[in-house]
Amino acid sequence: MYFIGIDIGTTNCKLCLFRMPSGELVSKHSFPTPKILQQEQSNFDVDLLWEGVLEGLTALAGSVDYGENIVSIAVASVGEAGVLLDGSDRPVGPAMTWYDIRTQPQLEKLLTQFDEQELYRITGIPPHSNYSLNKISWIIEHHGLPDSRVSWLCIAEYIAFRLCGVKRAEASLASRTLALDIRSASWSETILQKSKLPGDIFSPVVASGTEIGQLLPSVVSRTGLSGKVGIAVAGHDHMCGSVAAGVKDGSQILNSTGTTEGLLILLEQPELSEEFYRARLSNGLHVVPGRHTLYASLPSAGYCIEWFRKLFNVSAGAFNGLMAELDSELNDVAEFRKSMGGFIPHLRGSGPPNRSILSRAMFYGINENTDKKAILKFIFLGLCFELKNLLDTCETLTDRHFKQVKVIGSACKNPFWLRLKATVLNREVIACDIDEAVSKGAAMIAARMKGLQPAGNRDETHYLPVEELVSDCLDHFRQVYLPFYHEKIQIERQANKESV
Repeated sequence: MYFIGIDIGTTNCKLCLFRMPSGELVSKHSFPTPKILQQEQSNFDVDLLWEGVLEGLTALAGSVDYGENIVSIAVASVGEAGVLLDGSDRPVGPAMTWYDIRTQPQLEKLLTQFDEQELYRITGIPPHSNYSLNKISWIIEHHGLPDSRVSWLCIAEYIAFRLCGVKRAEASLASRTLALDIRSASWSETILQKSKLPGDIFSPVVASGTEIGQLLPSVVSRTGLSGKVGIAVAGHDHMCGSVAAGVKDGSQILNSTGTTEGLLILLEQPELSEEFYRARLSNGLHVVPGRHTLYASLPSAGYCIEWFRKLFNVSAGAFNGLMAELDSELNDVAEFRKSMGGFIPHLRGSGPPNRSILSRAMFYGINENTDKKAILKFIFLGLCFELKNLLDTCETLTDRHFKQVKVIGSACKNPFWLRLKATVLNREVIACDIDEAVSKGAAMIAARMKGLQPAGNRDETHYLPVEELVSDCLDHFRQVYLPFYHEKIQIERQANKESV
């Protein structure tokens, strides 16, 4: 029997067909995530997105001899972003990307009604303009409230709705809206009332992987799939990836890499104290029922690499050549020590523990002899130092030390990044090389809901620190990176009149 996992990502969308319970990837289809870009505004093009999903499903249906053996489609996506629908289920306003910053005024208005820590105690997440609640308020303010029957669906929930005609909210995505009571796993009446939103704007919350309906006849006729295919919302992409990586308890930490980079820890209960709030760490509901998450995301990781390639017009082949040179340089300790410059990777603002959409990136260590390879080295050092800063915060607050860091996503294809990460973090890094980890996690979740025990087979490569460079990296982190980081934060707070 076959299961389809869909991953709606920031940069690319992937639709993957898996044989279960073996977990074998049979076929996949991908396409760039369609966006509408205008100056600093960034929206998902949901019409083209839906068309791309239909094309992908058609391709997957034709890749097996018996399409009726495809029994389930489970959808995962980025968090925060979504679609507001009117009473006739037509989109109202734009589907803003998760990182779009135009909703800052809506956040400021929200914070005149709520104390930040009060919101944190209710939702488990630190107030930020990215979250769905602010996007909804922006759309209503700029496009009006067409009727009282408006509804909000996160991106994965929207695609699932288009597939089966049933609206449901999934737990891990719901906990990224800034409207869910994290302790009761239900929509907060207090937040809805103070925000003056219709009480039924959000759909009933269901567990990840719950079958909410079956494929609509119109989709059946377009794709060739069976009308008996069950549709499920798998949830937040990073959380689905953790299932494929086999992260099972709080003794392990997951480093999910892609356009962004995140750290994920599993918890029995949310951490809602002032210390966690001040560190801007986000609690959430996991895709495994009954489990909570502590999650922190750095807005720019793979995006920094994409930015570098565009800035210097570096082809894929040339980029791979630069990576090979840097990996070789890592073996020559004396050579690597020569240029330990750096980069603070805040191209799209900063993540925890000092989260701000107004933060900006910064290079240091550049001189007249600096070339593209050196700048790329600075970028990777900056990404690793930024991750170390976040990991140190997580370990201090949770009073845990993670001997290993499990990695999924694009970094698994980059040995230099992984070796440098192991060295800067001074611990073993395990690259879980999984073909499309998010899509596979989504399919595994749906398979479990049907009583199967899907195999979590994955290739793991273990990377150890370059011992001769550990102390150099630690010294550079403490003596150079952190001082620049903290000074930059103070300057930006004063310049932007933020509270210090």
